[in-house]
Amino acid sequence: MEQENEHMPAEPTWSRRQLITGLTGLGIAGAITMFGKWPIVTAARDIFGSPVSSGQIHLYALDYYFVPNYMTWRVGDKMEVIFHNQSPTHWHEWTIGRPHPNMQYFQAFGVLNADGWVHDFWDGVAVTLSDPVGVDNFVPHKAKVTYVGPKGPYQISSGGDFSPTLQPGGTLHLSFTVPDKPGIWHYGCFVQQFIHWRTGMRGVINIVRD
Repeated sequence: MEQENEHMPAEPTWSRRQLITGLTGLGIAGAITMFGKWPIVTAARDIFGSPVSSGQIHLYALDYYFVPNYMTWRVGDKMEVIFHNQSPTHWHEWTIGRPHPNMQYFQAFGVLNADGWVHDFWDGVAVTLSDPVGVDNFVPHKAKVTYVGPKGPYQISSGGDFSPTLQPGGTLHLSFTVPDKPGIWHYGCFVQQFIHWRTGMRGVINIVRD
């Protein structure tokens, strides 16, 4: 059973007092608009927790962060993730995996090796894609993919990890059963040679068993 990489840096944590003081001064909406990336969403999770997500969930890609940036999934649950690219100007992708144990960091932002993930989460996973809108390209890699409707809209590519890349305003539905791959997985957008990842476009999935 794969476990969380012990070499990964700890996520930042905020105290309740720090978050409440900061959000009182800025307002929650203003804080998310101004900073709306890793620290604020992580701070909210520290206070309110991360309940298990099941059924249909929405994942939003913005410039340059995801909402949510942390999810908890349970092995065996059926999921439908509706991936939205909310950016009006940038292409964004969604890829999930585990990085190399010697992953290097530049300042506060993670820098992956040139090959991306060491372990692709979707390897061997059955996933159904439907309702594609504005899919720039799609790399199935080693996933067991079923397409609802014609394959034409997907612009299927080879090389790299499993990843749908959406044009600005694009959406895609991904339906699957959470595989028996417990532990911490990371997700991100590697567009523009990992620039999006380095600037904060990443998140964490914690997969649990009952």
